[in-house]
Amino acid sequence: MGAAVALAMAAMLVSGCSDASPDPSGTAAADSPAPPLVAATVAPSIPLGDPADLQFPAVGDGAIGIAHADGSVQVLGRGGDTGTVPIASITKVITSLVVLDAHPLNGRDDQGPTLTLGQADLDVTAEVEAENQFAEPMYSGQQVTLHDALAITLLTSANNYAESVARWAFGSEEAYLAAARTWLTEHGLTQTTLADASGLDPGSASSTADLLRVAALAHANPALLAIAGMSTYDQVDLGTIANQNILLGEGGVDGLKTGSTSYAGFTLLTSAVVPVGSGAVAGSAGSSTPAEVDGSAASATLVAVVLGTESLDARFATTRALLASAEAGLKFVPLATAGQVFGTYTSASGAAYDAVAADPLSAVVFGDTPVTPTVALDALPTDAAGAVVPAAGTVVGHTTFTVGTATYDVPLTLALSAE
Repeated sequence: MGAAVALAMAAMLVSGCSDASPDPSGTAAADSPAPPLVAATVAPSIPLGDPADLQFPAVGDGAIGIAHADGSVQVLGRGGDTGTVPIASITKVITSLVVLDAHPLNGRDDQGPTLTLGQADLDVTAEVEAENQFAEPMYSGQQVTLHDALAITLLTSANNYAESVARWAFGSEEAYLAAARTWLTEHGLTQTTLADASGLDPGSASSTADLLRVAALAHANPALLAIAGMSTYDQVDLGTIANQNILLGEGGVDGLKTGSTSYAGFTLLTSAVVPVGSGAVAGSAGSSTPAEVDGSAASATLVAVVLGTESLDARFATTRALLASAEAGLKFVPLATAGQVFGTYTSASGAAYDAVAADPLSAVVFGDTPVTPTVALDALPTDAAGAVVPAAGTVVGHTTFTVGTATYDVPLTLALSAE
């Protein structure tokens, strides 16, 4: 089985189980159950892949990670300033998530409740325009669905609509900010602060690590992702509105938000679903055939952020380079094959009972990220004669593979071999 396997194996038999040891009392062995068998575990060694070369912005900050369906993220790398800095209109993604947490939309086609705009909204519009910042037209008495208010907020980056939808959702700017602080705490976003709903205030700031998590949460929200992924949208009051993110549809990019201010520079929060090939790294059984992870196709969702870049073109160019460099470092690595042995129970008579992987398992691995397996097996009960009690196919443990901050698990079942 190889040196790594040999080092991991340790057979153990509880004293009194040996067939060669007579019972000094003369009592028949059938009078009491034999002690359980304890397995020797087999922890496979999965070799490292080649190091990846991530391309971060030369000017500004950047980070990239793999987003998971539950909204968690595995950070692959960060470059530049890792502290809290102004994020401009990326703030609107957080605003949308906080609003949708309180007023969820049921998928991409749900228009949701209707907002009626009034004088307070016009006053906000006037304030935004007085600062020479972007606002879309609105009028008193205008009715707009929540879906459309978020579409105008995310696609055209209308600052007045961002403020209006936040105030509508919570009753006031102060109430929105209180709800946003609670939401940030609940999601562990400790390096993020909000001073407004639009990002015009430099007090709306975050770190690249927190923003990767924001991107993962946005990608996991079907309604938000559907809105942010529209290249154009026909809105009843504004006509056809266009998304400012020119990367949409390029290289799997399906979101999320552009931004720029004089103090934040040019920013971009991005998500992209990219294919993942089968690399040269193989599982312990020697297989290099790509497999599925949790029933999904051989792909990964990358989330990336660039902050403080020097121009509109630079934010797109640096994001392209960062995504491409990360994609080049992804491999689909087999971790376990069906029937692969991860432990062996051995009786006093020499009978072997294997604990094997119930299913094949593979994972997306980035660069030279180590893969660490941990095998946990139950003690195996036996009857008085020393025969194994559980039937073949019984789950007797698990092997957990740690890949960066992600974990993958495969159940182990009992395979009875002939003595």
